[in-house]
Amino acid sequence: MASCAFSTSASTPAGVKTIVPPPLPHPRHPTHFTSSLPCDELSALGQDDGDEAVPVPDNILSTPRMVRNAVYSFVNPEDQSENAFLLGWNKEFAKELGVDINKIERSQWSEQELDHLVKLLTGGGRKIPAPQQNEDDAVKGPRETQPWAHCYGGHQFGYYAGQLGDGRAISLYETVNPATGQSWELQLKGAGKTPYSRFADGYAVLRSSIREYLCAEAVAALDVASSRSLAILSTETMVVREEGGEPGSIVCRVAPSWIRFGSFEIFFYRKDRINLRRLAEYVCDEVYNLPKDDPQEMATFAEQFRKVEHEKAPERPSEEPKHVSAAVEGEAQGAPATSKEPKALYRNRFAKLFEQVAHRTAIMVAGWQAIGFCHGVMNTDNMSILGLTIDYGPYAFLDKYDPLFICNHSDTEGRYSFQQQPGICLWNLGRLALTLENLIGAQERVDDLDWLRQQESDTEKEENLKEGARDIVVEILNKSFRDVFLKNYRRRMNEKMGLGGVDQIEDTDLTEIVVPALAWMDDYEVDYHQFFRGLADYKVEGANTVDENGAQIEALVKKLLPTPVHLARGSVAEKEIKGWLVPYHSRLVQSLDLKDDQTRRARMNKVNPAFVLRNWVAQRVIERVTESVMKTREESKEVDPDKDLLDRILWMCQHPFGEEDTSKAEETTTSADGTCEIKRNDAGLEVYGEYVGPVPEWGQGIQCSCSS
Repeated sequence: MASCAFSTSASTPAGVKTIVPPPLPHPRHPTHFTSSLPCDELSALGQDDGDEAVPVPDNILSTPRMVRNAVYSFVNPEDQSENAFLLGWNKEFAKELGVDINKIERSQWSEQELDHLVKLLTGGGRKIPAPQQNEDDAVKGPRETQPWAHCYGGHQFGYYAGQLGDGRAISLYETVNPATGQSWELQLKGAGKTPYSRFADGYAVLRSSIREYLCAEAVAALDVASSRSLAILSTETMVVREEGGEPGSIVCRVAPSWIRFGSFEIFFYRKDRINLRRLAEYVCDEVYNLPKDDPQEMATFAEQFRKVEHEKAPERPSEEPKHVSAAVEGEAQGAPATSKEPKALYRNRFAKLFEQVAHRTAIMVAGWQAIGFCHGVMNTDNMSILGLTIDYGPYAFLDKYDPLFICNHSDTEGRYSFQQQPGICLWNLGRLALTLENLIGAQERVDDLDWLRQQESDTEKEENLKEGARDIVVEILNKSFRDVFLKNYRRRMNEKMGLGGVDQIEDTDLTEIVVPALAWMDDYEVDYHQFFRGLADYKVEGANTVDENGAQIEALVKKLLPTPVHLARGSVAEKEIKGWLVPYHSRLVQSLDLKDDQTRRARMNKVNPAFVLRNWVAQRVIERVTESVMKTREESKEVDPDKDLLDRILWMCQHPFGEEDTSKAEETTTSADGTCEIKRNDAGLEVYGEYVGPVPEWGQGIQCSCSS
């Protein structure tokens, strides 16, 4: 892997008149997002290419204000390019993004390319290469970007907070990887004020940037959908937070779309049905590529099931607006969906959209629960319409298994504790369903706009729309969220425990093996991740029953339990662990495939990480990288052993399972404090070392705040 030595940006040499393209993919033109959706009227002024256009000054564009009738505002990043430098470059994702294969490595860049990249990603440059029209055409001259910030609302800790929006994130442009057809939106976090900054400064501190840059890649490597990280830069901006002045930073993060649940909520609560529908149409067409509803199919459905008008829906109390959410909450508690006869329900494209969102959200949160990830701030404005893990703030991976663990010390009531995450996703989906209920409830008549307006203008008729949506939403949440969550969680946990793939799952695995194992971990303060790595070494060959493995179980318990717990309760823990090892052992020896200790161990170690980006690891990286940044800025001549630390940790995040064959290691040394061995692979990167192993006492249960 290329060295991550920090390089200060250099000025373009005199005489160079053409702009050297940065090592980034070509932009898509026109931008689908900004050309398809309503723009903030103030920021739209002067954005055309006419000679007489007068652009609005940047200080006005970025002035915090209420923005109405818009999905986004044009706003330019603040120029923080002076003395900025590239701190980290994610070459593995750069290839996936579509960066020229000859420009993946930093060593392949010229000084001018590095200079332009740094300026572009820190607000000091606006020009990027235009795409080729065909193979025979040369790349057209550079085009200025038209960056934008999203407008959205959201529920924060259970209460609707009104307009929120991208207060410090600014999207640069869209691009499409020509090899895969995947579209991406590049966004700068920490790029300065936007209309949505409210009382904030629009900056990001180095510590929060490092945490997001690393964790997005760590979560993706653990096979959970996530936004991605492309680059992190150090700026000279000093940012004031509760802890005092801190060095500033910008992260270039990437996702196919940054639209959130809150993007729909802001129009719903402002009663802006026109723009709500425009946004929903855009997400159906451009984000999910859902086909349009077939008019003939809708007409046939209407002819078969709508000859007789629906019976008048029973009146609901006027003070109860949460028709859909009430149904969702009832279902979550096991209440029947309805006592009426089943109705004929037509799922139009908006119902299919909600179904897709519920499906992807279920898969995402099942992944969180399996890998032991706590998001920390599951507000609806932090929920991706694509079911991606986004907005990494006070997150944490579990240390010891504790279902009640709260990683955000601002969450005083534990709303977003680890065990609450699936239920909160369900609740958030209920909020999204509220915004779409009229469109879903219209069923096959959703494109009859005159009819739909008539229904919405009459309280009683609109109630029928909501009633129709209620039945569809409940069915979707049962099948596309609850069932999908359970299926994916069971599959992932079975794989983690070495019980085989999806075709080998048995009905009793969850209740007799997985749940008791989690309860044992909780009772004895066992590290969640080390448990599965330790269990991979459990051998069943030559032992038909658990009783024949007494010595092995004793060693396993001693390895897994914290020393004080083992001294006080080790013998009881051994007795209790046998209770769930009995069905586990029995499951393994019944299958030739699972009984093979070596094969099972290899499979388990491919899904159970050796390296985990725990909060104490992130904190140590932050401290060391911050020190390295300060040395670079001071032009210190002192040898800096942590110069390439960020690159090494990024590599570990992306390759968390370690190397099964440690004979590949070229060098073995001892860590600085003498506590562990450090093995390095053929690229000279740390594979095992001080960041793998028991959590130090000072690092256990670290919480973070929303401040960054």
